[in-house]
Amino acid sequence: DSYNAFGYVEDVDSFSGLQKVSIRYLGALAMHFAASKIKKKRNITDEKEALKLALDNFECEGLKNGAKLFSSGIDTPDMGDVAVFGVLYSVRGLNAHSDSIQVRGGVVKAWYDRMNLQILGKEAEHRIKLGLSCKNEK
Repeated sequence: DSYNAFGYVEDVDSFSGLQKVSIRYLGALAMHFAASKIKKKRNITDEKEALKLALDNFECEGLKNGAKLFSSGIDTPDMGDVAVFGVLYSVRGLNAHSDSIQVRGGVVKAWYDRMNLQILGKEAEHRIKLGLSCKNEK
């Protein structure tokens, strides 16, 4: 995902070919080292599994398995919702977003769609509409 995250440089006309290659490869390498340091500090061995567990917790504890529209427990999002949405929105277009929202589906996807409408004022764009929720896993 680090390499893909820097794919945007291909669309920047003011960068030369050498700059595009340098930014993409060196940026991905720097992200890899930074992520490795953070994973070690947080004792994370599998980042995808850690994200899945965090979303499971958010779904079950924060959204009460879909009983709450937002983690605030009211009809509008709070800063906790905005923070989680910001993290997930920042990786849109990458595998992490696909796995976290589109493939997962269920309560988290419905919440993400509501947040997208609340924050950006438009429907979220999804290519895949599949998924599980923690209700189905038990």
